[in-house]
Amino acid sequence: MAGKLRVMMLPWPLLALACAAAFAGAEPDMAGWTEAPVKFHVQSPYNLPQSDRYTVSNGVYHLRVLNHDAAFASGNTTKPRTEQRFDPDYTSRQIQYAADLMVPAGTSNVCVMQIHTGNADSPRYGATTFMLFIKSDNGGSLHFYSGEQILATNLYDKWFHLVVRHDLNTHLIEAWIDGRQVFTKKDNGAPDFYMKDGVYTQTGASPEMEVYIKNIQFWTHP
Repeated sequence: MAGKLRVMMLPWPLLALACAAAFAGAEPDMAGWTEAPVKFHVQSPYNLPQSDRYTVSNGVYHLRVLNHDAAFASGNTTKPRTEQRFDPDYTSRQIQYAADLMVPAGTSNVCVMQIHTGNADSPRYGATTFMLFIKSDNGGSLHFYSGEQILATNLYDKWFHLVVRHDLNTHLIEAWIDGRQVFTKKDNGAPDFYMKDGVYTQTGASPEMEVYIKNIQFWTHP
């Protein structure tokens, strides 16, 4: 009606998606960046052959874990995981992770990528500063930690391209999914970090968790 302003209140899931859309844009600018070697070691349940939870075929990494599996080391009290822990730690400049991931339907409440504080600095700054959780809502959604900040939806059973950039000069973390920027936030201020991907069990996890990963790349910028 003329002369009246109508205000529509969106429910939270739609509001979250609308906010995410505000980040829409192209892949990050790669001018001045240099590709770096991809080096990692695998963390998987210590009492099982690694091949029971981790395989590689035609350049595709398949990482799997059950919610009752053992920790990655005897005596460790963390939840089950099968992860690629990238080496070495980084303490300066900028670093960028990029990869294609696919999460099978049914995998839920599991971390598929994280930025971990350097082990010696974890007691002071906290163990992690960035974690991406897959949940079963909205056809498979990607969350910042377990909260209500939804970064993408309808991800189950399809490849999506993830880019995570961490600037140690400004302590800013940014993330893109399929060419759209969906996240930007300061880190926890620690001086030392490393990145991981795979499946790391979280509270309320599904009985089985899986992720497929390919085309992993790392880049650095001075």
